Amino acid sequence: MHCPKHNKLSLYLDLSMTDQERDRFALHLQNCPICQHQLEALKGLKQDLRDLPSPVLGFDLAARLQDKIRNETVPRRPARSFWVGWGATGLTTAASLACGVWLGALLTDATVASTSPLTVARVFDPVPPGGLCAAAELCRLSKGIQ
Repeated sequence: MHCPKHNKLSLYLDLSMTDQERDRFALHLQNCPICQHQLEALKGLKQDLRDLPSPVLGFDLAARLQDKIRNETVPRRPARSFWVGWGATGLTTAASLACGVWLGALLTDATVASTSPLTVARVFDPVPPGGLCAAAELCRLSKGIQ
């Protein structure tokens, strides 16, 4: 006769089998002294484990663990893609760079192509264009008058 595995004995003892399995196993158990002996040994082991004293910790371990878990749990933000996280910053940076290049191109192209060296030098005059002269000598020097 073929005896079931040890886990089947444990399922039978814990009443975790279906009704059909339980009936078949009970029928086998009536005719098999080996399984009867193993089942009695399991019942004794189960009773011995129940009879063990419960250890006294002196503190509430469950409360400590719950406090620790509660304190260490940090809500995580959902992961964002690179483009969503840096999109606004990257767009602003790109627009700034583009404006800088465009303005630089306007200044260099307009200054180099359409001005003479005299006009470029006027940037460094003591009197700005449209400014009032504080002394007549300054106005004559800036206008190129001797």
